[in-house]
Amino acid sequence: MAKPMTKSQITDHIAKKAEIKKVQAAMILDEIAKLAYKEAKNSFTL
Repeated sequence: MAKPMTKSQITDHIAKKAEIKKVQAAMILDEIAKLAYKEAKNSFTL
C-alpha cells in the first residue's frame, strides 16, 4: 500500500499542474483546509 502524500508533496503537485509558485499553491491548500473545517458542520464537499 502506498504512503499518503505529505503536504509538501501535494503543494508541489498543485504548483506544477497549475503552473504557479509553490508558495501560492500552499496558500490555496491552506485556504481550502480552513474552509473545509469552517463548513464541515454544513456537510462541506469538494
